[in-house]
Amino acid sequence: MAYQRAYFPTKIIDLSQGYGSKTSTHKYSYALDLAGTYDVLAPFDCKVTKLYVKKGHSYEVWLTSTNKVLCANGYYGYLTISFTHPEDISKLKVGQKFKQFEKVCNTKKMTGVNTGSHLHLELSKGTKAGWQVINGDYVNVNKIKPEEYLFITEDTIIKDNDYKGDKYKFIKESDLTYKVYNVPSEPLLIRNKLGFKIGKLYNGDEVIKFDNNVKCLVYHYSVLGYTYSKYLRK
Repeated sequence: MAYQRAYFPTKIIDLSQGYGSKTSTHKYSYALDLAGTYDVLAPFDCKVTKLYVKKGHSYEVWLTSTNKVLCANGYYGYLTISFTHPEDISKLKVGQKFKQFEKVCNTKKMTGVNTGSHLHLELSKGTKAGWQVINGDYVNVNKIKPEEYLFITEDTIIKDNDYKGDKYKFIKESDLTYKVYNVPSEPLLIRNKLGFKIGKLYNGDEVIKFDNNVKCLVYHYSVLGYTYSKYLRK
């Protein structure tokens, strides 16, 4: 079975705030604010693992992948994502399941303190849903950078990826797609971390390549492992 990829939950990327020291509210998180009014989609098959619904505060929902997912940096494992500010999560229940790309909520009406319609998005590695407090700010546990882990779909519209001079790179699967070429003695083997053979490649095959090491991590159909980068090209 092919590995399910993890995707951004919106079809439009209009960055209104990044993370780090230049930000007003994201100094200690890897949160991204995506401006606009749109439906928010499940980035992978998932279930609701935590809800925060308190009158006068920003509503928040956490979704955890029901299985391991393949990420844009080659990580294969569980992810937990949180959405902040939507109004309509009050209808959700812990344990409720969503299929990938199914509508979860929208950004038409916002809750809590905000400066216009947007999605506040945070991503965590693993299955733990909730906050930790860093210098008085509530930050998702096991935080990771969303743009390093989540693919965008081929038809995603990038309106703005710049925040105060920092450009955030959003990754399509086609950005990482390479072809096998010039293999002198086929097949080219895919091996696991221990060096055991787990797959075969032939000239003309397509792979997703995640790094530029001599033995790079690649994905081909249902096989995730290592092969020689010198036989891969765009």
